[in-house]
Amino acid sequence: MLTIPRINLALVVGDYGALRRSVLNMFRELRRNSQSEPQAQKQQRALLLLPLLAAVGINCNSIRAEDAASMESALSLLDAYEVARGYDTDIAVARFSVDIAAANRDVASGKNLPQVSLFGEWSENKVNYEGSTLGRFPSQQYSGERYGLQLRTPVFNWRDFSEYQRQKALVGQSTQELAIAETELLSRVVEAYLTVLLTEEVVSQFESELSALEQQLKEANALYAKSLLPVTEVLETQTRTDALRADVLNARGQAAIAFEQLFKLVGFRNFSLRSITNRFALLSSVQDGESAANLAMEFDPSIGAAKEALLAARKSIDREKGAWLPEVDFVYNAQYSDVGFDNLTSPPRNTSSLSLSLRYPLFEGGAGKARLRGAWAEFYSAQQRLEGTKREASGRARAAWVNLESASERVLAARQAVSTAATNLDASRKAVQAGTARVTDVLLALAQKTRSQRDLNEARFQRAMSWLELELATGADPVALAPKLSKALHGP
Repeated sequence: MLTIPRINLALVVGDYGALRRSVLNMFRELRRNSQSEPQAQKQQRALLLLPLLAAVGINCNSIRAEDAASMESALSLLDAYEVARGYDTDIAVARFSVDIAAANRDVASGKNLPQVSLFGEWSENKVNYEGSTLGRFPSQQYSGERYGLQLRTPVFNWRDFSEYQRQKALVGQSTQELAIAETELLSRVVEAYLTVLLTEEVVSQFESELSALEQQLKEANALYAKSLLPVTEVLETQTRTDALRADVLNARGQAAIAFEQLFKLVGFRNFSLRSITNRFALLSSVQDGESAANLAMEFDPSIGAAKEALLAARKSIDREKGAWLPEVDFVYNAQYSDVGFDNLTSPPRNTSSLSLSLRYPLFEGGAGKARLRGAWAEFYSAQQRLEGTKREASGRARAAWVNLESASERVLAARQAVSTAATNLDASRKAVQAGTARVTDVLLALAQKTRSQRDLNEARFQRAMSWLELELATGADPVALAPKLSKALHGP
């Protein structure tokens, strides 16, 4: 039985330490109680808890090795993205920024609503009269009380109303910035995920070529021993083999670096990645670069954030202009008291009053003009940032469309190159056996085959990234886009 009730109790009482312990115990309890489950189902259930672990500040590396071992299975792109969403600090900061902006908006809203306050005063008083004239009055000692209620509501306050409008715009800006963070996270996760797969493919291809070269070197040495092959061809084979070993080591290093980049996003190491299908379909509804640019103008969250920032700057101007307008409040006071002026004893009485309060600034030493001048400067700055963001978003969308088109054509060309390289390698080997070609021809054919396969993999991954960049540039929701891309890459 999972520890959901304990987690709810920890949330209610605000015991953060208990919450962390309950979540971690839930993760371990899941592993103990799911020994009979299939590995894929166990992994899927465990992955659902990883964002919760990250949300309460539990580093996944702190989980014991036997706990993390239950997740050692192929990680899909969607799995990696969902884990990264719960682990990424930029997303967490963006969410808190939205909460902060919403709180500031509510504070500004409260200033435009009626304010009701209670007041009370209880006192112990002693009065002594001094002087020749007043000395005949006896001293007094008595208790007193005064309490009541005041209601104040704005009738006209343009400055506070404009501040509320500005805070609303800042909430919209923070929301758009959260969408930007979500977009950037998906792009980083996909790039890191594909880079790991690409580097692993490169290592595999180099190792396969090295194995073939080592076999070729053995055959060359055997032929040389029978004086059927010149020493120069043996040395060329040996040189190519040694150089390829260095390439293998370099490729392994690049793969390790790529793995570290993905580890920084998901927060744990015990995983492997699901392979990508040889052929995947990624269709886009964008017809040309102009359509991509138009969609970006309408849906790109960076443009939305810049527009909200411009609106907030406009409201800042209205707020500072409102400081030069009168502020009118309606005030109602009700009071009970049995003391009067200077806390002198007085008969008990109830007092109530209705009033209009008017405040109008006359002179602030130039501070008001300075604030207004600064607000206009912020407005013009926000205008320029919006224009720059529009240009950047338009260019990014057009470039993404061009990259997708070129990547699609590159995939077709690379597939043809792989087929040609395989045919050339087979022909070179047969020609060597027939004595009509040199061993170095086989070496070149092997290198060409590895290079063409590597180019094909790069083209396929470039096409996937270009498609993603185009979709994100035209305003697609990354949360909805991630499962679609994952299904296309891994297959059903």
